[in-house]
Amino acid sequence: MIVSLTGKIVSYSNGELHLDVNGVGYGISVSKSIASLPLQPGNELTVLTHLDVKENSMLLFGFSDEREREIFKLLLTVSGVGTKLAHTIISHLNFNEIVGLISGNISTRSIKIPGLGQKKIELISMTLKDKIFKIDSLEKSADGISTIYTDSEKVRIETLNALLNLGFQRQEAEKIIRDILKNNDAHKLSTEELLKRALNS
Repeated sequence: MIVSLTGKIVSYSNGELHLDVNGVGYGISVSKSIASLPLQPGNELTVLTHLDVKENSMLLFGFSDEREREIFKLLLTVSGVGTKLAHTIISHLNFNEIVGLISGNISTRSIKIPGLGQKKIELISMTLKDKIFKIDSLEKSADGISTIYTDSEKVRIETLNALLNLGFQRQEAEKIIRDILKNNDAHKLSTEELLKRALNS
C-alpha cells in the first residue's frame, strides 16, 4: 500500500500531478488544496495518497492532509460514489466546503460538479452527516494507528509542505520551522503566520 510520496514535481495539468520519486514517475489525481499550490517543476512535495486497485488499472489519488484522505474514503462508502466521483468532488471543493455540503450548512444550488446532482448530494449528506465530524480531529498514521494531532502540529506540517513547494530543501525547511517554534508564542501561530515568519527568517 502506498500511503505517501515525497518527490520532485515534474508537471501538473488539469488535476493530474506527475511526481518523480527517486527516478520513478507517479501520476497522481490530486485534491483542490494541492492543485491550488504553486506547483513549480523541480520543487519537492509530499503528498498523502490512496491507491485504488482494479482488475485492469491502478489509480493514485493525492491529498494535502489526513482529513482530506479520510473524507475521500468516507465518500467511497456512499452507494453509487466511486473513485471518479469522489475525486471530482475533492478536486472542486476543499475539506471545509465538503463538510458544509454534507452538514447542510452551505447552499447546494451554487455547487456545480459534473456527475453530482441534487439527489446524490442528499444521499451523501444522509449517509455521512453523523460520521463527518469524527475526522475533524482524528488522523491516522502510516501504520494505521489512530492519532490525535494538535493544531500546532497541523500548522507545522502545512507550513513544511508550503516551504518545500516553494523550493526549500527539506532539511533547511525543517530547521527554519524548528527555530521559530522554539519561541513560546510561536505555537499559537496560524499556518499563514508561521509561513510568513519562515520566509522572513
